[in-house]
Amino acid sequence: MTALAELDRMILLSRDHVAPTLSDEEICQQFQSLKVLCVSDPHSLSSHSGQTVVFTLVALLSRMGMQVGLNLPDTAVLLPQPPFLGSSLCEALLASGRKLVTEATVRSDSDFKADVIFVVGDFPGKPDAPCWYLTGSDWLGSVAMRGIAKPEPWSARLPVGAMVSAALAACEAFKFVMRSLPPRNPPDAVFFQPSFSSSWNFDRINVPLGELIDLGFVDFVSAGAISQAALFALSRFPGIEMSGRVFDDDITEASNLNRNMLTLASDLGQPKVLIASRRHGAGVHLQPIVERFPGRISDTRLAQRVVVGVDDIPSRWRVQEKASNWIAVGGTSHYNISSSVHTPGSPCSGCLHPVDDSGDGGRIPTVSFVSFWAGLAMTVRLLREALGEPYPPERQHLWLTPLRMDLSHAGMWIPVAPRRDCPAHCLASRSMF
Repeated sequence: MTALAELDRMILLSRDHVAPTLSDEEICQQFQSLKVLCVSDPHSLSSHSGQTVVFTLVALLSRMGMQVGLNLPDTAVLLPQPPFLGSSLCEALLASGRKLVTEATVRSDSDFKADVIFVVGDFPGKPDAPCWYLTGSDWLGSVAMRGIAKPEPWSARLPVGAMVSAALAACEAFKFVMRSLPPRNPPDAVFFQPSFSSSWNFDRINVPLGELIDLGFVDFVSAGAISQAALFALSRFPGIEMSGRVFDDDITEASNLNRNMLTLASDLGQPKVLIASRRHGAGVHLQPIVERFPGRISDTRLAQRVVVGVDDIPSRWRVQEKASNWIAVGGTSHYNISSSVHTPGSPCSGCLHPVDDSGDGGRIPTVSFVSFWAGLAMTVRLLREALGEPYPPERQHLWLTPLRMDLSHAGMWIPVAPRRDCPAHCLASRSMF
């Protein structure tokens, strides 16, 4: 196993914009050489939400092969943070070194010379490298460079804004590396400029304090990067109760480590459904179905709620044809994510994606924080559905470009129109005749 194999899809993604004279080894080394310091204060780590910022950020950075340094007070882990294991925060983070990606270390050294610094709460001293502060609330996350933002203790109760902030920060680390590589086309440098201040808001909804949130029986079609990101996010939301199934016939390979948020390097060769079904919160119970959808078992009736994390468009059509109620679909394309929900009578995923973009059948370029955004967006949609506050029709589809979240058009909420040529022949498309 090599770093080239583990970071293969991220290297492929970066090749769109770096000079063709660079070898894969040179690109890989540049990502592996980046040193990122994560800093926080005791107050910010006294809540599950504040701890979730740090755990999520370290996971996303490590899966890009980066070296992570910690300047954190140690404290007890308040709620499970799979796939991290350990009773204290620093113990769990340090133990993850080389386990997410084999050459990505996590350490707490006084001589750690950071290239980039991320701060949750306050910084005890003056940073000597580019520095971003992470702030947020229950459903909103933000990052801003030192001098634009002032230190604010993390005080949110719910963890969605925490994961948004971590994803925004991970993107800044990725762009930092991309700026150090010679470009293929100099005008493309605009995509990788630092976001001096950026944020994203999934919109606040009321979540009763201390009450269980029953998501019911949910089917997950795919146990890959997007579904694992969704389960990673769900496992951090307190009070979740959910049962269901997860369908996939794929086996974990080295290249999956770059983005499969619940997967460890020791899981290579294991069916993805076994990993997705065993690493989650105590209230989640998933039956692993080791087969591609649709198959012998999955040819039966699907659950009332279905989460689809596949980029293959015809697979989405087949799910749409067999599902009877609520479907959330997440997908990625290079640096972009798509997230949508489809209910009976509304335009379906076939209306949204009517053409099979089959590509060349080769490797798909992607990176940890892009897949994570897709899974997080699906988790928010599932939570809102269970809590009776779904997004309105004009927000049926979300198109997000995480590279430059400081730009107004980075996230677009879009209604979905029915199509006469819908390949799934949904009710909305048939009503047009």
